[in-house]
Amino acid sequence: MNYPDIIKLATTTSDGYGDKTVTTIDEIPASFIKRSGVTHGTNTDSETSDAAVYLLPTNSVAILNKDKLEGMYIHAEPFSENTWYRIVHANIAERKLLDNAIDNIYCKLEKVAGLAYVLVS
Repeated sequence: MNYPDIIKLATTTSDGYGDKTVTTIDEIPASFIKRSGVTHGTNTDSETSDAAVYLLPTNSVAILNKDKLEGMYIHAEPFSENTWYRIVHANIAERKLLDNAIDNIYCKLEKVAGLAYVLVS
């Protein structure tokens, strides 16, 4: 599989008010898929947007966080947009009959409000 996109995987902590603060952010090669649409009902229009991402299964950060990906945040820039997503579901595929190697890491995402962070270099 080709991993042409670079996403940022963010680890966060919550303060006493429930606000999220980014503690670490790591760049990971990925294959990012964005879906969006519009629905109309009860005299209102709604925009629907979700996404999915395949993380590079040999990336050390992805492997380290494989059991705690749900709830983590992803910062992606599809089509040059600054967009944040929360991982709502992750499938970690392993080759059980061969060597237990991770074959792919699939994450279902939902769009969320942006998180503020300062990237320290």
